[in-house]
Amino acid sequence: MERLILKNGVVVEVEDKTCVLSHDLYMIHLEFTTIVKLESEDSELMRYCGSEYLRKTRVFRRAAVHKRDLQELINSMKESYLQTTKSYMEHPKFINRFKQMCIEAFREQEEKMRWAATYEE
Repeated sequence: MERLILKNGVVVEVEDKTCVLSHDLYMIHLEFTTIVKLESEDSELMRYCGSEYLRKTRVFRRAAVHKRDLQELINSMKESYLQTTKSYMEHPKFINRFKQMCIEAFREQEEKMRWAATYEE
């Protein structure tokens, strides 16, 4: 697993879970996890997360990659993701935007669960 620490303290973990499909064919499976340390004023987020770290994982897959192209394609996918997102994640407002986006998603999920529970009865 690779671990990158950006200028603003955001951590990006890259995990390669690539597996064999058949003799020479592979399924590329890369997970990019963005991690932000929560502060004491983020108690609502801590309630949803259950820890002092907020994590969001993006998964990228590519099926039927031949063995000869595997490492080159894995490296290309990693570089592409990091090149595309790094400047955004290093922006000074990213952490607050990330927290806000996650709290909204948690609230929406909680609301859906309430509605589902209401209609099940």
